[in-house]
Amino acid sequence: MSALPYLLVVVSAFTHAYWNFLLKRSRGGQLFVGLTKIAEVVLFAPVFLVISAADAARHAGVLWPLAIVGAALTLTNYVMLAMAYARADLSTVYPISRGAVLLFLPVLGYLVFGERLDIVGKVAVALVVAGIVILQLRSVSWDSFRGLGRQLGSSNATLFALLAAAAAAGYTVWDKRAVGLLAPFTYFYTYTVFVALAYAAHIGRRYGWSAARGEWRVHRSAIVQVGFFNTVTYLLVLFALRAGTSSYVIALRQLSVAFGVLLGWRLLGEPFGFPKRLGAGLIIAGTVLVALAR
Repeated sequence: MSALPYLLVVVSAFTHAYWNFLLKRSRGGQLFVGLTKIAEVVLFAPVFLVISAADAARHAGVLWPLAIVGAALTLTNYVMLAMAYARADLSTVYPISRGAVLLFLPVLGYLVFGERLDIVGKVAVALVVAGIVILQLRSVSWDSFRGLGRQLGSSNATLFALLAAAAAAGYTVWDKRAVGLLAPFTYFYTYTVFVALAYAAHIGRRYGWSAARGEWRVHRSAIVQVGFFNTVTYLLVLFALRAGTSSYVIALRQLSVAFGVLLGWRLLGEPFGFPKRLGAGLIIAGTVLVALAR
């Protein structure tokens, strides 16, 4: 993969980890997440009006179907994540929902775009997946691994996290197709509007707008930052998808798991024992190999 998409994805991995850190620190639930999507639309509306409104009107016949499907896949990802988080901790669900994307994406990339991984790419993806699994262990031992397997196998949270990963793999491939036809920001902003409208309806029905105002008063800074960095993060990924192999782009995105572990250790006081150090090291090693893959 060339240097530019590599750099874009590395930066996006850090910004993704940062907004997830903000989400975790704010104990954000669906109300918080919904407000961040509404904030995204409001924050970037002037940019859309200046640089993308004419483009969106010109390509409306292509844009709307692509954006509706992209929004549906994104909403599916959010709903499955919410159901998984209701049943298990962030530290369990997040690595599965991120790492398992790599189980689905090479197949989808091959079926849709004819993408193939070379031997270096296959090793890189395997290292990233292994690192994400090791992050979940209490110790690097066979007993700990078997215990993790039993825990994940008996939990509905694992199923929902895997479904979230499948949806993420689906929207990654769909987005790669979309940005081959449309400007990335035009496409991304349009489907974000659809997602925000769905969340606004959900907030009004489930929580009420007085609860939303209370959440905004307490967490407005985090809500605005998450909205801003979520847009920046995925725009970087969309530009990278235009130039790079989708499986390699998403393998690089798993750097966010390692960055998230480091942020949790340094800023939230979370433990950073040997399994977490080894897992983060394997993820970083895998992303370095991605740079050598074709």
